[in-house]
This record gives sequence, C-alpha cells and structure tokens, in this order.
Amino acid sequence: MEDLRDEVMHENHPVYQALLARLSHFTDQYRRHPSEHTRYCLVRQEQLIAQWAPGTTAFP
Repeated sequence: MEDLRDEVMHENHPVYQALLARLSHFTDQYRRHPSEHTRYCLVRQEQLIAQWAPGTTAFP
C-alpha cells in the first residue's frame, strides 16, 4: 500500500512533472537530431528520474 501511495505522490509532484517534461523535450530533440550529445541528455534525464522517483517508469 505504501508503494502505491509513493507512486501516486511522485506522479502528481511538480518536480516529477518537470522531469518528465524535460524528458519529452530530449526525446523529441533526439528524434529530430540524433547525436551523441542528444542521446547523452536523454539517458541522463532518464537516470535523474530513476534517482528522484525509484520504481516509477518514465512513460506509463
């Protein structure tokens, strides 16, 4: 039950929403201009989300 509560809290948290927005931006940027740099930004953002909200998925 606590895990579910934590997951819901993360989904509604403004920081989590901002992280997801940046992830969406980097995903779009990588699709339009694939390069090592844009891939690095995308992977790094995924790592930040995993650190901030462990156990959640970036894309539901």
